[in-house]
Amino acid sequence: MHNEVMNYIRRVFYFLHIYRTRYCAFTLAEVLITLGIIGVVAALTMPTLIQNYQKKKAVTQLKAAYSILSQAFERAKADYGDMEYWGMESWKGQTTNSTAYVKDFIETYFLPYIKPLKNYGTTTMENIGYDNIYNLDKSFNNGSKSSQKYIISLSNGTLSAFSLDGHCDTYHKDSNGNTVCDSPWYFTNIYIIVDTNGIQKPNTYGKDIFVMTATNNKFKFYSYSNNENDRTQLLKYCSKGNSENRMCGRLIQLDGWEINYEW
Repeated sequence: MHNEVMNYIRRVFYFLHIYRTRYCAFTLAEVLITLGIIGVVAALTMPTLIQNYQKKKAVTQLKAAYSILSQAFERAKADYGDMEYWGMESWKGQTTNSTAYVKDFIETYFLPYIKPLKNYGTTTMENIGYDNIYNLDKSFNNGSKSSQKYIISLSNGTLSAFSLDGHCDTYHKDSNGNTVCDSPWYFTNIYIIVDTNGIQKPNTYGKDIFVMTATNNKFKFYSYSNNENDRTQLLKYCSKGNSENRMCGRLIQLDGWEINYEW
């Protein structure tokens, strides 16, 4: 689109050059008409040019963050063995208050290999300055904003918020309403929310917020196990008509690090 606009403007000026060569001068009306044409073309194309720039910037940041985090994961595996030996399977306690375990886990298996620009520690995205987090359909994603995570800023300015996800086979509620695990609580995957431009807006899944995960000893973008390579399904989830936009990162990767969905 940018090249087409520039070619069009070049043709206009070439025509004006030929016209001026033949007729020596322009009338005021001719100058105003020419400027008007250029102004209309610019007004029509600038939003597209700006959006394309924003897309490329987001993808560049996302690709860099993926490289940093996936390499950290592989280095941790080299030092500690496969993920199954990282002690994820046997933590018991309140499932709504596992922040101490998460802190120790991230500081052991990720932080030494990342060297963050800033470490917020265990907190919420709301506490560090997020007003709202959105889905592509403009609905709020309040769970992401208010839940406890271990949050850091990477060297390229990308913000990464870590949490652990897992299972409890049997549980009950205590007098304070906390969920208490009666059976051994075991984590099965590392869940990472990545914001390519930090706290700055738009703070929207699929635009500047994406999700990565480490599960089954593999680091990857978030996706359901049956649609990791199904572009049609990924495109369905990563659309403005769907509030499940956590798979946009995988779609971008599958498309050769390009954003080819409605952004």
